Amino acid sequence: MASKGWCFFLLLSWVARPKAHGDIWRPSCAPGWFYYKSNCYGYFWRPRTWFDAEIECQSYGYGTHLASVLSHKEASVISKYISGYQRNQPVWIGLHDPQQKELWQWLDGTPYLKGFLNNGTSGEHKHCAEMSYKKKFLAWNKNDCNKLQHFLCKYQP
Repeated sequence: MASKGWCFFLLLSWVARPKAHGDIWRPSCAPGWFYYKSNCYGYFWRPRTWFDAEIECQSYGYGTHLASVLSHKEASVISKYISGYQRNQPVWIGLHDPQQKELWQWLDGTPYLKGFLNNGTSGEHKHCAEMSYKKKFLAWNKNDCNKLQHFLCKYQP
């Protein structure tokens, strides 16, 4: 019969093991965040300006920024997640036009590939991108960075 210490060790090693998806090891995300393809995402409904949202994202740790969305599949997964919380508020993401010359880029340095951002929404002070609730978060609009909106953060664990 195994000692109590050995049984406790086995129980602890089972409880503390990393989460697995199939046979692939998957790191844990912070509580309240969700995991998709090597990234953790946190959706926040406390309204913030684009700049304040980015500062709050960075407060969650090194490499955390407003989210870059790099594929249709990633956008679809995020859309379904946000729609589970709300369906009538735009959501800030990490795409912006810092030089105010229609040279859009992601905060995390990932190259921006055109496709999701609507061209018809340009205007003065519209240099930050939001996910549009009107298109189920699958299309993005340019908006005034000082508007208070929900936001999505992303990091690699």
